[in-house]
Amino acid sequence: EDLAATACWGTQQLNLSGSSEYDGVCSIWYGKGPGVDRSGDPLKHGNLAGSSPSGGVLALAGDDHGAKSSTTAHQSEQALVAAMIPILNPASVQELLDFGLFGIALSRYAGTWVGLKCVNEIVESSATILVDDEKVLFRTPKTHRIPDSGVHIRWPDSFLEQEKRLVSVKLESVKAFVRENNLDRVTHFSTEKRLGIVSTGKAWLDVSQALQELGLNDSKRNTYGISVYKVAMPWPLEPEGICEWASGFEEILVVEEKRN
Repeated sequence: EDLAATACWGTQQLNLSGSSEYDGVCSIWYGKGPGVDRSGDPLKHGNLAGSSPSGGVLALAGDDHGAKSSTTAHQSEQALVAAMIPILNPASVQELLDFGLFGIALSRYAGTWVGLKCVNEIVESSATILVDDEKVLFRTPKTHRIPDSGVHIRWPDSFLEQEKRLVSVKLESVKAFVRENNLDRVTHFSTEKRLGIVSTGKAWLDVSQALQELGLNDSKRNTYGISVYKVAMPWPLEPEGICEWASGFEEILVVEEKRN
């Protein structure tokens, strides 16, 4: 995992030392649980250095919460947040593909690496999915301004400037890109506002199934004032959409996987 992540870091340096036959290289890295933990060094350095505008890095984190085929029951969000890598959490095979394409576009726009959470219940399944060129047309934020100095990898680049750019510019650009493309959404709407449920990924599927098994259809949920907000990127959380939805609820319940 360490060598592979270091290689992904290297691919983004394609045009830093001369001309190339290619505009850029898109890299996809995979690590599973403890492998994500052990690769913190190249993950942090690669993300701080950034991606190239025609490249992009997608970091797949294989998570096995039940230790079905792993040495530990693990959750990779904490390791990715420590490396300040944005995290997408798909809830289906369709979203695994859609969020993967979105993650590459986001990496190119914001100059960060992008994590993609891959839980075994979704990865080890099959589904009929839609593959359509129209689904990969992502919108560039109209009101968010990226500084003239840019967000992408460059050389030379001081360590303190890398950190400042990542925290103050790149992660804000990530949230703007998520907001512009409406990635977070209300999946169970209610005009009454009593209980708001926030969830993401596989946990959102569990919430949806629980509501169905309880017989809470649209009419009943509206009577009880129950609404569900599905978060696509739990970190960094896009604040405007969720704050607008959450306003007015008596109580907010957050349903996550494994641990906080």
